[in-house]
Amino acid sequence: MATLLITERLVLREFTEDDAEALFALDDDPEVMRYIGPLRLPTPDAYRQQIRERLQPYYARHPGYGFFAAVERATGLFIGWFHLRPALDYRYAVQAGYQAGDLDLGYRLRRAAWGHGYATEGSRHLVRRAFADPTTRRIVACALVGNAASTQVLEKVGMERQHEFVVPGHEVPGVRYVLTRERYEINQSV
Repeated sequence: MATLLITERLVLREFTEDDAEALFALDDDPEVMRYIGPLRLPTPDAYRQQIRERLQPYYARHPGYGFFAAVERATGLFIGWFHLRPALDYRYAVQAGYQAGDLDLGYRLRRAAWGHGYATEGSRHLVRRAFADPTTRRIVACALVGNAASTQVLEKVGMERQHEFVVPGHEVPGVRYVLTRERYEINQSV
């Protein structure tokens, strides 16, 4: 398994089939899925298949991008995942107003990991990594309007709220956040 990056407290690495049980447990928590929807696969074996058939081939097609398991450095405990990927791979990219060349940032963490700054820490490092590539012009992310914890994280990493959109199957709108290279460079110089 390849490591994408190491932060102060986290390791972000490629998924392996050994992560299937942890992914199943993550998505089985109704509070974790509250602002995401009923996307849980039916069994850990279905997660193994998803890892084998979707996540692992993605790493080969888009080196350095995809979904990455997040584990605590100190304990090796799986706490969730982060993603950084071409934004048009998001299933609601059109509704969100994503553009070709955008990179989409996201995360999902176990409830036990909430409130410890992991989402902000991992997201900051992914933003820094994305803008280290001189071709990156814009990073986007979205959350449902009611998901205050996620929108706070996006704002902490410098993203600006821009556009509400209809998310199929949800009663409340989603909101797109954007961080341009120009804004990122200004934030870095302050």
